[in-house]
Amino acid sequence: MKNNPTRDHLLDVATKLFHSQGYHATGLNQILKESGTPKGSLYHYFPNGKDQLVKEVVQSSSNRLVKDIQAHLDSDLDPVIAIQHYLDKMSQRFENLETPDKLDMPPFSLISLESAFANEEIRQVCQENYNQVEQLYYKKIVASGVAQPEARALAVSICAAIEGVLMLSITKKSNEPIHMLRKTIPGFFA
Repeated sequence: MKNNPTRDHLLDVATKLFHSQGYHATGLNQILKESGTPKGSLYHYFPNGKDQLVKEVVQSSSNRLVKDIQAHLDSDLDPVIAIQHYLDKMSQRFENLETPDKLDMPPFSLISLESAFANEEIRQVCQENYNQVEQLYYKKIVASGVAQPEARALAVSICAAIEGVLMLSITKKSNEPIHMLRKTIPGFFA
């Protein structure tokens, strides 16, 4: 059932709504209304309803994020420069920011915060995403010659710093926190 225009449209609309409103504030009726999709179609593609839809939104967003990060990490042999390239792209997304749905960034940070204690399956999907992202940074750092235990700590720290700066930038409606993190990335490797 993948690669179906109706299904893909439902995922796109749900992604934007979860990103701008969060998991709990987004209802199926709103997703149906904004997508112009009949209720039967939603349950045809997502028989388990909202929980299945949100898990697939997180997974689909995660796949895009992993490809995006990997492309930036592949852009330079030096992990510092590669991570700075990624932060530059993040920063561009915050220029002239009007609403969070314009960010074109995955909503799983918000979803994981909202559902970590309420829905174990969704929490696990979010955790798997973070594990994938940490693994990308870890491999890049190890390839640069950093020892494995230190590389693991660096990967987790970089992932946490980027997630944190994303929240700050959204809250402040500014890319200044991203610029500040970009400047400090070399210090992670000192």
